[in-house]
Amino acid sequence: MIITLLLIATVLAIYLMHIYRSYSFFKNLGIDGPIPTFFLGNVQDFASTKRISISIRNWTQQFGRIYGYFEGHTPVLVVSDPDILDQIFRKHFSKFHSRRQFPLEDRSPRIGVHLFSATGEEWRRQRNIIKPAFSASKIKRMIPSLNGCIGNLMTKLDESITTEPNGFDIYKLYKSLTMDVIWRCCFGITTDLQNDPNNAFLVRAQQVFARENSTYLTTLLGIFIPELQPCWLSLHSWTNSIKSKLRELLPFGERFIADDPNEWLKGHVEDCIGQALKSFDEPDLLHLMLDATRTTSNNADQQNSTRSSLTLDEVKQNMYLFMVAGYETVSTALAYVTYILVTHPDEQEKLRKHIDGYLSKDTIDNFDVVKTMDYLDWFIRETLRMYPITPIIINRECSEEINVPGLGCISPGTKVTLDMYTLHYDNELWGDVDTKIFYPERFSAKCHPLPWVAFGVGQRNCIGMQFALAEIKFAVIRLLQNYEILPSALTNEELELVELVTIAPKQVMVRLKKRTDREGE
Repeated sequence: MIITLLLIATVLAIYLMHIYRSYSFFKNLGIDGPIPTFFLGNVQDFASTKRISISIRNWTQQFGRIYGYFEGHTPVLVVSDPDILDQIFRKHFSKFHSRRQFPLEDRSPRIGVHLFSATGEEWRRQRNIIKPAFSASKIKRMIPSLNGCIGNLMTKLDESITTEPNGFDIYKLYKSLTMDVIWRCCFGITTDLQNDPNNAFLVRAQQVFARENSTYLTTLLGIFIPELQPCWLSLHSWTNSIKSKLRELLPFGERFIADDPNEWLKGHVEDCIGQALKSFDEPDLLHLMLDATRTTSNNADQQNSTRSSLTLDEVKQNMYLFMVAGYETVSTALAYVTYILVTHPDEQEKLRKHIDGYLSKDTIDNFDVVKTMDYLDWFIRETLRMYPITPIIINRECSEEINVPGLGCISPGTKVTLDMYTLHYDNELWGDVDTKIFYPERFSAKCHPLPWVAFGVGQRNCIGMQFALAEIKFAVIRLLQNYEILPSALTNEELELVELVTIAPKQVMVRLKKRTDREGE
């Protein structure tokens, strides 16, 4: 017993010494940053602000464009210099091709890894297979289905005008819309999600981004003791299995025992695949991925064929990724655009005239015309400049030692993130008009490629960016073709934002007034 206790004490002492030495990481590089607390690092600052991005912006104002902070004892390098970021995200991409692994993110081969988490050649293989699904020609073929979903949204908005004349939360309707679009355009499955707010997939997707459903304990263990990440993943999996069994066995178990929404969605992806195989055989994202699983059976060279194929587990993981990520980001972008329209009536009228000048109600499916509508594009980009959605997930991890000009020698395993707020609000990078002012025309001039990083940057930018922008554009077009958007009595001058994985408003309250000036078209 004494020997066991001594062994435990020795291991603990060595581990504590390892933590202590970790805090010299940035000091050895000559890089400044906030002083960490032993074991906790700088995480307590996140708890006080409740906004990771705000803490990072505050530190940038204090320590400059290059500094480091600690998540537990894990060093994270923050860079806001666009020239250095260009080196990391673009010019030296081969040395920074991977994203960092977040707590409870399982990258084991046994479950398959989706495009967001994949590294190296694994990432390149998956991206090359999936990329054709988001080509301009494929997006163009999706527009009728997309507008069908948006047509259902218009019906729901008409109902809301009647039932809630003093104002309603349009963000809720956007969430149903974007999940509807994903199922119909990406998975080839016709749904009626906009008339079924209690749909299990929609409810679970909403829960993924809800703060109260976060797995705090195992997440914190993953942050503070990352060396035991496999143990925390096993604990998380074991806990979910126990909860799942209890939900099945106990009376009213489903009512009182919450399941993990991520695991529920992943576990029910096979249902989606089954539905898709029974539906039409359009060349959508899901069918394209399923076709890629069959290439190995027709190729004698197994080693070479795997480079152009996906495993069924990879298909499932990527379906989960697109379902969750596409649903949240696009609905939130639409919410921010609508908020700008409500709070900037002159800009709303300007955009409406721009749309009316290009499109009539009979040409709403004209993708080629929409691509030429520059002010609409600038309007959306300016909105996402002022209200970025996913700052914390745009990061890189160094794979091999490299000397980055202006930064110095970076060792393998170093995690690098950027301060999106500083980049998006830097007056030196965005011309003469103050960045706190909504001014879409700032995008009419060419600028440095790095200041606007709403969809990521470099080779690992968002693969669905063009489809997402098309979805947002067509929704905004239909919205302004049919309605005047007015503030509700409950419209806040400043949005109340919640940050977890994304930064999203709690709600966007509006009133709608039906347009009568184009009824004869």
